[in-house]
Amino acid sequence: MTPDSRTPAGPGTRQSPPAPGSNVPRARIAALFQPRSVALVGASEAPGALGTVVLDNLLAAGFQGPLHLVNPRHREIRGRAVLASVQDLPDEVDVAIVVTPATTVPAVIADCGERGVRAAIVMSAGFREVGADGLAIEREMLASARRHGLRILGPNCLGVIRTDLGFNGTFSAGNALPGRIGIISQSGALCTAILDWAQVNSVGFSSVISTGIGADVDFGEMLDFLAKDPATDSIMLYVEGIHRARPFMNGLRAAARVKPVVVMKTGRHAEGSRAARSHTGALVGSDAVFDAALRRAGVLRVASFADFFSAAAILATGRRTTGRRLAIVTNAGGPGVLAADHAADRGIPLAEFTPATLASLGAAMPAYWSRGNPVDVLGDADASRFEAAVSACLADPGVDAVVTILTPQAMTAPEEVAHAVIRASAGSLKPLLASWMGEVSVASSRALFRAERIPTLRTPEAAVDAFAAIGTYGEAQRQLQQVPEPPASWHAPDIAAARLVIERVLAERRTVLTLPESRTVLAAFDVPLVPSLVARTAEQAATIAQELGFPVVVKILSPDITHKSDVGGVRLGLTGARQVSEVFREMMADAAAALPAARLDGVVIQPMAQREHGREVMIGVARDEVFGPVLSFGLGGTLVEVLGDSAVALPPLNPALAEDLVARTRAARWLEPFRGAPAADRDAIVRLLLRVSAMACELPWIHELDLNPVFAGPDGVTVVDARIVVGALDPGARPYDHLAIHPEPGQRPPQDARGGPARNIR
Repeated sequence: MTPDSRTPAGPGTRQSPPAPGSNVPRARIAALFQPRSVALVGASEAPGALGTVVLDNLLAAGFQGPLHLVNPRHREIRGRAVLASVQDLPDEVDVAIVVTPATTVPAVIADCGERGVRAAIVMSAGFREVGADGLAIEREMLASARRHGLRILGPNCLGVIRTDLGFNGTFSAGNALPGRIGIISQSGALCTAILDWAQVNSVGFSSVISTGIGADVDFGEMLDFLAKDPATDSIMLYVEGIHRARPFMNGLRAAARVKPVVVMKTGRHAEGSRAARSHTGALVGSDAVFDAALRRAGVLRVASFADFFSAAAILATGRRTTGRRLAIVTNAGGPGVLAADHAADRGIPLAEFTPATLASLGAAMPAYWSRGNPVDVLGDADASRFEAAVSACLADPGVDAVVTILTPQAMTAPEEVAHAVIRASAGSLKPLLASWMGEVSVASSRALFRAERIPTLRTPEAAVDAFAAIGTYGEAQRQLQQVPEPPASWHAPDIAAARLVIERVLAERRTVLTLPESRTVLAAFDVPLVPSLVARTAEQAATIAQELGFPVVVKILSPDITHKSDVGGVRLGLTGARQVSEVFREMMADAAAALPAARLDGVVIQPMAQREHGREVMIGVARDEVFGPVLSFGLGGTLVEVLGDSAVALPPLNPALAEDLVARTRAARWLEPFRGAPAADRDAIVRLLLRVSAMACELPWIHELDLNPVFAGPDGVTVVDARIVVGALDPGARPYDHLAIHPEPGQRPPQDARGGPARNIR
């Protein structure tokens, strides 16, 4: 009999931890969020005490399962018997809500485990957030839990609400309305704000989960539960930080495949996860990486509370759209123009009506109507005119959503129009958003819309923002559907040769590859780097330059110099042997004066890259501490950090994902034909990105990589300069480890770039 059979162990029985891969962990997560029996440890009746507030919420919500109160100082609270100890609990307890002081929690959890309690919600504060002493208590608590396989939500969390069970295991000031949105938040305060807002806006929830510190149960497990929960149609997350990326991304991808997921994350302008020395590291911050991860997971990200709430309101309607074409119906030209302008600012196209729609509108509108989008039904419009306009727009196959705007005028009856718009939207699956402007005269209309689960916003701009938030859901879903495929246009990489170079560099206690070493690694992945030869003396430099043919480029060769141009270590367009030898001597002297401790191994000589019709771009790799390797693409050259034009993506890529990465930069327009110059070879850029993507996945030693500049011209791409920074791996690390999800039985293991199993590189 497993510890999660419905006949738990008796008092004093010690249980073994659940076996890996068993159904026990999943059953305990279900018990945590769908409890059938609850124990409140630390129950109280003192006014304002945490145990009192939680008890009041449990009773007010109408939880129908057994509710056991535990407190050694009481025998009765609110007419209910109180147990002196957790050890006195009867069988069949799913969840213990713990509100006792932090110092007592490890012992409480140990007693819960001994008694067969499956999970605990620890609301108590005083753990890692208070320093080393609190962290020690937290570790003791977790050790007690793991001995028995007991799962913990928190500590320092608001708790859990499950509306279909009448379970309000929180200390919030109110309960949630029933609904089909599941929300997970790292901030308990935000949960209470959302609950307050939702009461006014008639938005309901299936589950409200406050993670607290997240010492045990993490985002991935919560997402997995909500993804499979038949009572939840959509999921919202408020995130402050992610420390375990793999289960988080697993949970996101799995949930987003079956339900819309909306995420708001704070700290968008925080410093990057690691201070990198490369151009790529300077351009790729932690928020950009997080955004790339969400794009890849098919998740909708919003930036503000307004959008977060708007997304909740739309999700609550159950209406979806994968398009972004918007129709606007208004009885006032000014607000209609405001909405149209704001749509343009948000990159939302106005729908172009079909001839049939225009004919239908023309038959219902006065002769002088706007005859386009926005549809101005004019200030004297009655309910029937609004109904006809909204019906026609929703029926148009080229319309993905409708924003309808009403300004209260003498000839307008807001409530009648609201009823008409509700009738027009009946049976349509397209989002309809209402902006009844004003306050007193439209309050009842807003109540009507909320009752019919139609989002109602106070301004046209807010309505457009709400649609913009949910309208990007289709784009996110397209990212999720992209499956990396092995590139068919280039040979299998010589991983052994690349590893040999990296291992030698690390054995010499170096981290930065020289240009010749970088060239070898790049060649192993078929990355085209201009020919590069090393000269140790001025005479060698002159001879090599003559062999390569003028003009040439001379670059300082040193494992200690990161950016060559900073010490005068790059000279372009040299046209004669004597000039090359003179430059060699000057360059060595200047570098020695600027960095006396630097090792100078000579210079690298390259033929001058063909620049005709070429555009300078850059491709980079940086390693994020949470999400692993990250690719970037953007404008290149010496001003890359000043221009700041880059987009990032998580590898591995396929052609569609690589093309999307390019398209999200200003450089994309520069690659098109202009002023008589032909377009750059976009396919060659995509192929190069795929090869760099394979490098990032197959060689987890690479911490930073810069290909800058890369000349992209009509005949292909040429990498002019490369810089690679490597580092030792954690024990047990493997290629594709940033994607390595420990597969469930029967699942395929992680695949490499050619579709084979990821190799163990230890």
